[in-house]
Amino acid sequence: MSLTKTRWKIESDRIVIYPYRSFFILGGALAVVFAGIIIAFRSIGEQNVIGTLPVASFLFFALALFIMGGFTYILFDRTNNRMKKMLFGIIPVRSIPFDKLQGVNIITSMGSFNFAMFTKANKYGRGINLSSGYGKDTDTNAVAFSNEVIPLIHQFLDAADPLPQEKTEMITDYQYFVSDGGIYTLKSSRIGLCCSGIALLAFGIHESTAFAWIHDVNIIGKLCLTVGAIIFGILLISGAFTKVTFNTGTRMIERKSPIRLGNYQFAFEHFVTFQTVRRTYNGIYSGTEVNIHFYKPGDKKERAMQLSTFRNTRKIERFIQEVKSIMR
Repeated sequence: MSLTKTRWKIESDRIVIYPYRSFFILGGALAVVFAGIIIAFRSIGEQNVIGTLPVASFLFFALALFIMGGFTYILFDRTNNRMKKMLFGIIPVRSIPFDKLQGVNIITSMGSFNFAMFTKANKYGRGINLSSGYGKDTDTNAVAFSNEVIPLIHQFLDAADPLPQEKTEMITDYQYFVSDGGIYTLKSSRIGLCCSGIALLAFGIHESTAFAWIHDVNIIGKLCLTVGAIIFGILLISGAFTKVTFNTGTRMIERKSPIRLGNYQFAFEHFVTFQTVRRTYNGIYSGTEVNIHFYKPGDKKERAMQLSTFRNTRKIERFIQEVKSIMR
């Protein structure tokens, strides 16, 4: 198995997951870089071993940490109903009872994703990493992890602390929807999208005139710049006026765009589940998407529609409660 892929071992009462095996590759790459630094240090005439020893010691210590990091594993132990994170394979740095764990979810970052475990106290927080990163959801290692490991982890958690029967809360005062005769329209913040869209649109139009600010580019670059700005401006303005409605009379969910891009229509009875996706960019948390999944009989797979994005756990929970109350 590739060192960039997640490895796991399933036993009768234990699941052992190695999500950091790519550290072995990083360690190898650093070893080459460090060796080059030491050789270069010697080649410039440095003969004093004491002078090079602190530098070499630091480099080898950093290298050892990277390589040992590849042995870090996550253990789900059903004998004591605990999840443990073992740093370097020997040092326990996290130990959480199963009854404090919520479940496995997805974290996305810059076009890739990985699986993480979340606690009940922080369902939509940073999570504890369980896998390496994947570039696409059809990755064989990701599919195998989803089919073999995640269901078994949830079996362990359910056996230790079964989730209580969820009760749909009756809501009369909606925070995220506007009600009008049985039609609930999702509230949206249009100002930011409109301002950004108008700015891009104005910039694209301006750069296509004789008064353009940018001149030192070839015709292809200029075309890409102006057309790209105009297209993105139109998309942002369209997004600002896109409506998502829940019609309790027809029991349909509908997403309508002014430019007919990304229009959806689903029946309540085709609802499958909600999915929350935590997104980060360059390691910085940018928000958690709330998606709703549907499956229409006869379709090859489920379809998903993004409803909104939040940065607060309580807001996410309240929003999902409101959607469930409308669809009850």
